[in-house]
Amino acid sequence: MGRQPTFSTPDIGVAPARNSRWGPLTPKAHVPSLLDDAGDLFTPATRSELLVRARIDEVESEFRAQIDAVSDAGLSPTHLDWHCLADGGRDDILDLTAAPAAEYGLAVRIWLEPGRRKLRRQGLPVTDRPFLDSFALDTDGKPARYAELLRTLPTGLSEWAVHPGLGNEEAQAIEPDGWRVRRTDYEFLVSPRAGEILREEGIVVIDYRPLQEKWARTAAE
Repeated sequence: MGRQPTFSTPDIGVAPARNSRWGPLTPKAHVPSLLDDAGDLFTPATRSELLVRARIDEVESEFRAQIDAVSDAGLSPTHLDWHCLADGGRDDILDLTAAPAAEYGLAVRIWLEPGRRKLRRQGLPVTDRPFLDSFALDTDGKPARYAELLRTLPTGLSEWAVHPGLGNEEAQAIEPDGWRVRRTDYEFLVSPRAGEILREEGIVVIDYRPLQEKWARTAAE
């Protein structure tokens, strides 16, 4: 069994909060279909417009620019992720992502069952069930809910998308609503109770490195 904290790239065109905006790493003139009218990446609220407009060649350019930026910074990414776009939001984007993943020796984070079925047929490791997103949980009573979910976790590979944060003044300004989700995640994850339950239930916590190794071996075959 496993839980994967994620180190995620790329994010083709979605800035995470309405008060936090940025542009692409690719020159804007080269990726106009990924930008809103202000010349920034789309927000989650307008992701549907992004998916209608996004050109696949521009998506690939921004993918590669983000991956290269992480590598050039001396970091070692393990997998690719679309952040706010489940499985890229379009079949062609999902299919496109397999090429740079193989080229860079990375795994791909798959959310939805159609994508998981497709990649299982290729012999690639994916989670056994839909991931848990902590933003879908109530903040009230969250420690008890997390404890229950861990106690009843099915056998197999699972992923929890948790969003720990301290909820400081800056975080509250960026996410007037979401910071509470992050603070309550943090409080449970660092609590002695969380560690105790993991040990008692025999849950093995992993990151994406074991999956990355399998993806890389499969791509080399």
